[in-house]
Amino acid sequence: MSKMQEIIMAGTGGQGLVLMSTLLAQAAMSENFNVTQTQSYGVAQRGGFISTELLAGKEEILFQEVRKPTFIMALHGVVGTRYDASDAPVVYDSTLFSKDLPNWLGIPCTAIANELGVPKAANLVALGAMLALNPFMGMGSLENVIKTKFRGEVAEKNIAAIRAGNAAALRTAN
Repeated sequence: MSKMQEIIMAGTGGQGLVLMSTLLAQAAMSENFNVTQTQSYGVAQRGGFISTELLAGKEEILFQEVRKPTFIMALHGVVGTRYDASDAPVVYDSTLFSKDLPNWLGIPCTAIANELGVPKAANLVALGAMLALNPFMGMGSLENVIKTKFRGEVAEKNIAAIRAGNAAALRTAN
């Protein structure tokens, strides 16, 4: 896919958004994308609003900020109406809140992570869902990055989380 990806991931501090964005950036770089990633924190680190922005594309990145998102991930209701008017597809954690907007797709990320026995992996479930709906890069690249960052059972569970999110998004979107 040649279109510049402009991805926003938003939620609250402590949800692993920065880690998730970093993993995605490293996976995109492994596929020879030019990448930039930034984050913005609210006043409180844990529990306050946080967003990360990731740009990835084959062309040179001239401006390091999302101007027209191609995809948005909302992991907490605190995101509120901030992205309601966006034309970009939005994946949100329907375990935590609900939205009834045409471009919003609810995936029960927290519930899926809990079923897998990895409650902290709701962010990775959402990441897998995003790649199902916006497959600008291969899941294999993300899995390889996870294998280098985590070892053994932790890596296996994290990969299971992204695969479960990917499958849930494909089921829900169809």
